[in-house]
Amino acid sequence: MTCVSDLVQYHARDGRGYITLNRPEKKNAMSEAMWAELMRCYDRAESDDDVRVVVLRSSGDDFCAGHDLSEVGNQYRDDSEAEGRRRRPSQRARLRYDKAYIERYQRIFTSLKPTLAWVKGYCLGGGLYLAESCDLVIAADTARLGHPEQTLGLSGAAYFDAWEIMTLGARKARELLLLAEIWSAQEAKEAGLVNKVVPLAELEARGEAWAERIVRLPRDGVALGKAATNLALQSLGVHGQFAYGHLLHTLATNVRYEPGEFNFMKERGVHGVGAHIHQRDAFYREDGDGK
Repeated sequence: MTCVSDLVQYHARDGRGYITLNRPEKKNAMSEAMWAELMRCYDRAESDDDVRVVVLRSSGDDFCAGHDLSEVGNQYRDDSEAEGRRRRPSQRARLRYDKAYIERYQRIFTSLKPTLAWVKGYCLGGGLYLAESCDLVIAADTARLGHPEQTLGLSGAAYFDAWEIMTLGARKARELLLLAEIWSAQEAKEAGLVNKVVPLAELEARGEAWAERIVRLPRDGVALGKAATNLALQSLGVHGQFAYGHLLHTLATNVRYEPGEFNFMKERGVHGVGAHIHQRDAFYREDGDGK
């Protein structure tokens, strides 16, 4: 079974459902169109009884650089904008979008099909959430993982903070979110974000070996095992992040900026996406003057 679009590709064979992010020229940054395709691919994999494991991978050098920053903010639409009047998005519009957004990760996180992510290059922001939504993560030694989007003003209001606290420990999770550093593949493994680090040239072969071990398990056993895992995580309170994550994100994207603080939306509007990223990185460097 093959389902191919320009942005996300799906192919099923040998008990595997391969989902490939296919926007390498943008480091596979997720646009709204990509999200829609990704959810359709997961629906295909979920409904195919021959698929025992979903492999989430990417074309090009990078896994996923997060959400397409050119779309950030534009998704909070208000009916008044359609009438030609620009207004600050309402909280209800923000909540509607953020709730739908986090439900995409929840869809992957709670799937009855185990998901194995093959990570290489940049795995940032929403891209890291995609990897965290998967059951297993094998990373190439080229992988760079982190939440640099936290410096856009979120400061720890994350969709996956419960999972990250449980996985990394409270101190390390706060380091990941507050400092917004990008970790190497080995640093991510030592912290618990990924299961294994392999040379880039071996990523596919090592990933296929793990996929094959899952495929050989009984189908009912795989489904029951994943259901049991979901139940255990729910009993630990991890699933609560899907109930409160969108509320915290809505509040965090509506912060008030004081003089001297970096305002992502303002700088993007004045200087453009690319220039604002360089300005943000310079602003948060240790010496504080961008040198």
